[in-house]
Amino acid sequence: MEKYKDKRADTADRIEDILPRMTLDEKLAQLASDLPVKLMIADSFCHGVLKREYPNGLGRLTQYSMAGILCPDDIIRLSNAVQKYFIEETRLGIPVTFQSESLSGYPARGGTIFPSMLNLASTFDPSLIESMGRAISAECRSVGIRQVLSPVLDVARDPRWGRCYETYGEDTYLVTQMSVAHVRGLQKNKKDGVLATGKHFLGYGETEGGRNTAPTRIGNRELYEIFATPFEAAIKKADMAAIMASYSEIDGIPCGANKNIIRKLLREILGFDGLVVSDGGAVRRLYEVNHIARDYQEAGLLGILGGMETEMPIGASYRRLDSYIKSGELDMALIDEAVRHVLASKFEAGLFDDPYVEERNNSGFAPEHRQLSAEIAEKSIILLKNDGGLLPLPKGKRIALIGPHGGETSSSMPGYTIGGYFRMVRNWLCAQTGVSAQGSSFQGVADAINEVKIGTDAAAQGIDKSAVQRLFDGLSPDTEAVFRHEYGALPLCQALASWGSVGYAQGCRIMGEDRGGFDEAIKLAAESDLVIMTLGGNCGWEESTGGEGKDRSSLALPGVQQELLEAVARTGRDIVLLIYGPGIYAPELPAAVKAAAQVWLPGPAAGEAVAAVLTGRVNPAGKLPVSVLRSSGHILYFYNHKAGNGIRDPQAEKNPVHTIFQGGYTDADDTPLYPFGFGLSYTTFDISPPELESDSVPLGGKIAIRCRVTNTGDRPGAEVVQMYYHDAEARVTRPVIELAGFTKVFLEPGQSRNITFVVDTAQLGFYNENMEFVVEPGIAEFRIGNSSANLSDPVKVRLSGKPLNVMGKRSYSCEVKLENE
Repeated sequence: MEKYKDKRADTADRIEDILPRMTLDEKLAQLASDLPVKLMIADSFCHGVLKREYPNGLGRLTQYSMAGILCPDDIIRLSNAVQKYFIEETRLGIPVTFQSESLSGYPARGGTIFPSMLNLASTFDPSLIESMGRAISAECRSVGIRQVLSPVLDVARDPRWGRCYETYGEDTYLVTQMSVAHVRGLQKNKKDGVLATGKHFLGYGETEGGRNTAPTRIGNRELYEIFATPFEAAIKKADMAAIMASYSEIDGIPCGANKNIIRKLLREILGFDGLVVSDGGAVRRLYEVNHIARDYQEAGLLGILGGMETEMPIGASYRRLDSYIKSGELDMALIDEAVRHVLASKFEAGLFDDPYVEERNNSGFAPEHRQLSAEIAEKSIILLKNDGGLLPLPKGKRIALIGPHGGETSSSMPGYTIGGYFRMVRNWLCAQTGVSAQGSSFQGVADAINEVKIGTDAAAQGIDKSAVQRLFDGLSPDTEAVFRHEYGALPLCQALASWGSVGYAQGCRIMGEDRGGFDEAIKLAAESDLVIMTLGGNCGWEESTGGEGKDRSSLALPGVQQELLEAVARTGRDIVLLIYGPGIYAPELPAAVKAAAQVWLPGPAAGEAVAAVLTGRVNPAGKLPVSVLRSSGHILYFYNHKAGNGIRDPQAEKNPVHTIFQGGYTDADDTPLYPFGFGLSYTTFDISPPELESDSVPLGGKIAIRCRVTNTGDRPGAEVVQMYYHDAEARVTRPVIELAGFTKVFLEPGQSRNITFVVDTAQLGFYNENMEFVVEPGIAEFRIGNSSANLSDPVKVRLSGKPLNVMGKRSYSCEVKLENE
C-alpha cells in the first residue's frame, strides 16, 4: 500500500509520498475550484459531468450547500456519488473538499439559522459562540462539508460598510476572543469538525468611504496591532486551518497578490502554515477590476506569486498555470508549496481516511441547535433606553405595533442563509434557461453562468431537464413562508399576541418612498395606549440596506422610516423603538421615544426573543460591540481612539492651551449616541472600585486587578464587567483606553461575586518607534466599569525592567477568576 493511503503514517510523510507521484495537471487541479450547480442538474448521479470536467481531480467544490437547497438527503447522496468518482476513478484517488459559507449556520434545507455575528458579539459570551461553532460543524459534517468560509475576523470601525453585521464589531480584543472561540467550536480537533477559514486578510473592514472592496489605507502599526491580531490569535490559540485573502488593496497592491501581506506578514510574522484561499472571483478581479494583469491568465500568475493558493469559485486561470512553468516565469516550488497546503487540509479534515457520509444520517440537525439559536437571540438584545421604566411592558394595555419588521420574519435573517441561496440558485437557473428573473450573484458565481447552457443539447451535456424543473419548483420565491413553516419563525405581531391587545400596521416598507401606510399607522397609534415601532434595515443581495456590496453613505433610517417615526410621535403616545438590521442607524429620536433597543438580525427566533425581552420574561443583558455614532460626520470615531486625535479630552483640558487646538466639533457633541460596551438591564448593578494586588510588577510578570459586582435591584440579571487599559508613558501615541478583559456575571437580587482580572504583561505589547513589538517599562492604568464611557478612576501599576520584545510570545486574553462572596 502506498504510504499516502496509510492512515497510520505521519501526515507530512503522506504528503511527501503523494506529491512526487502527481503530474503537473493533477497538481494544478488541486489548486482549482468549482461550483456544484452543474452536478445538481446532471443525470445518472453526474458521472458523465465528473469524467468530462475533472479527469485530473479537483481541489474543492465551493458554495456546496447549494446541493442541499431542497433536501438534506439530496446533498448526502450527491456527496457520496461525487466522492466515489474522485476516489475510485481518478488516477491517485485524491478526495475533493466540499465547502460552504456557514457563517450563520449550514445554509441549506433543514440547517439551523443562527443570529448575525453582531448579535453574537453583543452577548459578550465566547462560550455561546463556541457552542454555536460546534452545532454548525455537526450539521455541515453530516452532509459531507469539511471546510467552511467562516468566521469573519475583520475589525469593523466604519458603520457605512454593508458587511459590519458579519463581524464581531469595532474592538480588537472583543473580536479576538469571539474569533478564537468560533474557530475552536468549528474545528474541534479538525478530523471531528470542519476546517475554519478566517477572513478577510487584511483590513477589509476599513476601506475608503466604507465601500466594499475599496482600497485600505492603514499604517503598518495599526495593520498588525488592530487588524492582524484576531488572525494571529486564531492561528496560535485555535490552530485555524485556512485564511482567505481580502479583495481590498493595501499600498497599491490587492491583498491576494500582495507578497508583503501574504508572504511576509501572514507567513513570516504571524507564522501561518495553513492554506490561503482566494475570495470568490478575486483572481479575475486582478485583471477586470484592478487592471494589474494583461489578461485573466496572467491574473492567475499574480495570484499564485502573491500567495493565494486556491482560486475560487471557478479555478480556470490556475488550471492554466502550466504555461508559466514552461516559460520559467513561475517556479515549480511555489506550485508544490500550494499543493502541500491543499493536501494537508484534506488530511487534517480526515478526507483520505473517512471520505463518505452516512446515508440519511441527519443527526447533525438536532433540535437543541435551534434552541441555542433562540438563546443567543435573547441574550444579544441591547436595551439602550428605558425612561420611566416603560419596559417591561405592562399588562392590559392596548399596544400598537408599527413598522416593516413587526409583521414579517425575513427581515430578521442574516445574510448567507437559505433565503439568499434560494434567490441565487433560482436566478442562475433563469440565466441558463432564458427565464426572466432579477439578477443576483455573488463571489464570482457569475463566472459560471456561461459554462453551462441548458437547451436542446441538454442530454449531450449530461443534464437532466427534470432535475432542472425540480429545482425551479422547489426554490420558492416566498422565503417568508419558508421561514414561518419550516423554521417556526413567528413575526413579532404574533409573538406578542398573548400579552394583550396588539394591533399591527406596517406603516411603510423598509426601502422606498411609499407613504401610503402612514394614515393607518397613525390611526392605530392614536387609538392605543403605547406604541412599539420596528424600524431599521435588512440584509441580502437584493432589495436590502446591507450585505456584501450593499454599503451606505448615511446612518439615517432607510426610506421614509424617519418620517413615519415622527408622524407617529405626534400622536403623543409613548414609543418603544426597536432597531433592526445589519448595521448601525442613528435616527433622530423624538421626545415620545421613551425606550429603545438594538436588535440587529436575531434570526428565526427574533419575534419570540424580542417579545420575551419586551414583556420581561428575559432580562436584557446585551452590550454594544460598536459605538453608535450621532451622524455619518462622526465616522471614523471609535472608543479606543488615539490620544490627541481632536476629540475633547478632559485630561488635556487641564491645560487651557490644549483646548484651543483640541476643542472638538463646533456643531455636534464628540461623544457617540451610545458608547461601546453599553447596555441597560431591568435590574441595577454596583461595581466596586478596582484594587491592585501589587502596584509594581516586573515586565514578564502578571498584573492582578480585583473588584466586586453586586446585583442591587429586584430582578435576576447579568452584567458584563469590563476592564480597560491605557499606557500612560509609551514612546508612541497609544489609545486613550482599550478593552483588556471582560466577564459576564449572572446574579440573583442582592448577590455579589468577586472578580479578579489577571493580565499577563505580554498582552500589553505594541510597536515602538523602532517597529519592535515590545512591552515597555512605565505606568499602566486600569479602569473597570460596565461600558467604555462608565468607568472607575484608574489604578496605576508601575511596570519595571528593560523593554521586553514579545513578538511571537504575545498573550491574547486576560484570565478571569470568579469567586462567590
